[in-house]
Amino acid sequence: MIYVLIVLLLAALAVAAYLLWRSRQQPTAQPEPDDFIGDQHKHASDQLRQVRNGDVIEYLGHNWFVRGRLDFDEDGYRWTEHMLDDAEGKKWLSIEDDESFEVSLWHAIPLGDIEQGTVGDRDVIVGGVAYRLQEKGSASFTATGATGTAPSGTAEYADYKSVDGKLLGFEKWGSNWEPSLGEVLQPFELTVYPSTDRPATLDDE
Repeated sequence: MIYVLIVLLLAALAVAAYLLWRSRQQPTAQPEPDDFIGDQHKHASDQLRQVRNGDVIEYLGHNWFVRGRLDFDEDGYRWTEHMLDDAEGKKWLSIEDDESFEVSLWHAIPLGDIEQGTVGDRDVIVGGVAYRLQEKGSASFTATGATGTAPSGTAEYADYKSVDGKLLGFEKWGSNWEPSLGEVLQPFELTVYPSTDRPATLDDE
């Protein structure tokens, strides 16, 4: 009888030890990490949607003043271009907010920099880089501030992209095409400082 009790006790201890071992093998549920990058992207996107003339935009430690704004509409597809300048020159910040939020920064280049091809060709080469035509068309626009354009009208455009994501664009406001090179930016790379002479919004606070 004692022998049977000892066997049962040892069996119970073995089962308990096994269950303890199994419990320690189960992975402990970890809390979901905060989506820090996603939150940055959303906040920066909201700020860029509210950019106005007179604001300051910081990129890579450099401050640009927003001098003008162009709002484009092509059959319901809309995008915005902001003219930025400082003592060294000007750039254009393009914001597209359709199926996704896209930001790109552009600077004008002389037509003489086009090494091969012309507007509308499938491929155009600038600085040894080949750019492939993505889309072309025309859009109506309205302008506010210092843009160098008419207050409103129609502009033609042609957009190109290289295999590594560099951008080449052409715009025609009158009789001549104006080429520009651009780069795609992440919204959180830019910081918007609203001007003091416009009302603050909830996102500005």
